[in-house]
Amino acid sequence: MSIFGIIIICSLILFAAIGGLVGALKGFTKVKSWGFEYILTVLISMPVAGLVTKKLAASNAMLAGFLSLGITVLLVVLFMSLFIILRKIFTKKIEKRKQLYYYEHYIEIEQANVQILGAVTVKDKKEYKRLLKQKNKRKAGVWGVLDRTFGGVVLAFKGAVIVGLIAAILLCTIDFTRLANDGGKLFGAFGKIYSSGGWKFFKGILMDGFVVLIILLCITNGYNNGLSSALWTFLVIGMVAGVGVLAWYFAFKVDDFISVATKLDANLAPKLSGVASVLEKIGMSTLTVSKIIVAAGMFLLMLVAVVLFAVFVPRLIDNARGSTVFCIIDGVLGAIVFTVLILALLLVVGAVANSIHDVEFMGVFNAYFDKSKIATYIYDNNLLQAMGALKDLPLKKWLN
Repeated sequence: MSIFGIIIICSLILFAAIGGLVGALKGFTKVKSWGFEYILTVLISMPVAGLVTKKLAASNAMLAGFLSLGITVLLVVLFMSLFIILRKIFTKKIEKRKQLYYYEHYIEIEQANVQILGAVTVKDKKEYKRLLKQKNKRKAGVWGVLDRTFGGVVLAFKGAVIVGLIAAILLCTIDFTRLANDGGKLFGAFGKIYSSGGWKFFKGILMDGFVVLIILLCITNGYNNGLSSALWTFLVIGMVAGVGVLAWYFAFKVDDFISVATKLDANLAPKLSGVASVLEKIGMSTLTVSKIIVAAGMFLLMLVAVVLFAVFVPRLIDNARGSTVFCIIDGVLGAIVFTVLILALLLVVGAVANSIHDVEFMGVFNAYFDKSKIATYIYDNNLLQAMGALKDLPLKKWLN
């Protein structure tokens, strides 16, 4: 095994151990479990998608693609919902057990109150702090143990997943550069990794893993931020673009602003005399430059209003999301819209990339999809192209 392989394994163990320790200290109810949800989704979605592909790919590849992606989305939603429900159950059970502990030890707690008053009277700060800590102690019993155990497990997986993703991105990048090929500058350090059976196995599932991760992040972020936040983001982008168009219209079409640009040009033209010939070659004049300056000034002034608007309105959205019903509906719609948009974008990018599938330099990239069961419908069996869209892109002709 190469030094880099040893570093990856040691990092996986180290971060898993650190994650497990932190998770055990904080408890399952106070940590995020997306790493564990991700692993579960990958382990189940790939064989299920493989079975669907095997049964339907020959007869109906398009249906197989929609089912594979749909099953992946469904599994992500299922595991996210499961862990949200588990977290709520743990929280309620722990709180009830702590309340029970309080009533079981009520007499001791009341005695502690008397002792605390005594410590205050004699101004014994050390004894006061000890007694106060003892009084406020609430044991969660078996549920507390389970909370810490689950917390350690899910955070250990999260630490390992983060290290694994970083290592996978690094290895893929080096592989694409071909520097680790026989005779390459990095062959000595990475050659054994790329010739190992472990790499050949992981190479076949890497792209599927990345697609599952993207879907997981889309659903998670879409739910957490909600549709209202997503729509507001697009609205702010639209307002910025609108301000730009409006500033251009004022500077180039409205007489009052054209007059300002003309006066600016009278002062600016002598200073730009040295580059007048260059401006002429690109079809511009000093008056046009003056108009652009006026437009830029107007844009910046109106942008201030947009920024102020963009800062304060999200607070109103957050207040509205304080309602449980609104928060859930907004979150579900946000997850759906965000996931659909990102998957659509991936399909478009995949169709463009697939248009140069047979170009020589794409050989290394194509090899990652040889055994793919999910990502294949994004790239080499692109669903948009299967539906007849984006088939005749001219990119391949441009590269030949």
